Amino acid sequence: MATEINKYIIDACALIAYFRDEQGSDKFREILKKPNNQFFMHAANLGEVYYDILRVSGKDKAQALFEKVAQLPITIIWEMDIHLISLIGEYKTSYRVSYADCFVLALAEKEGAIVISTDHHEFDVIDNVGKLSFYWLR
Repeated sequence: MATEINKYIIDACALIAYFRDEQGSDKFREILKKPNNQFFMHAANLGEVYYDILRVSGKDKAQALFEKVAQLPITIIWEMDIHLISLIGEYKTSYRVSYADCFVLALAEKEGAIVISTDHHEFDVIDNVGKLSFYWLR
């Protein structure tokens, strides 16, 4: 019997909570350890984490983000295609969520993945309609 692979898309808020050791970071650490899980994050959302660290802690700490992320089992998606762009546009025009968060949603739909987040403000509307699955850190 084959082991089922679980795919997850990481939202910027989840990675920020992890690096700041905020509430929910323990749940994130646990799920990262499971070998049957695959983790993805779009570069646009990694950029959100970068600018948050840059704003709060300065350029040196922000630059260190890339090395820290490289040590985690997260695949960064650097490219976009027509299908992803179309999904991003559909989410942006259908729901009141930020453009960057539309990358999370579109990638989750494209990959058939679960979104890892702390951002109920942005994503509760999507969760409530049952369009995608969410793994809430808090």
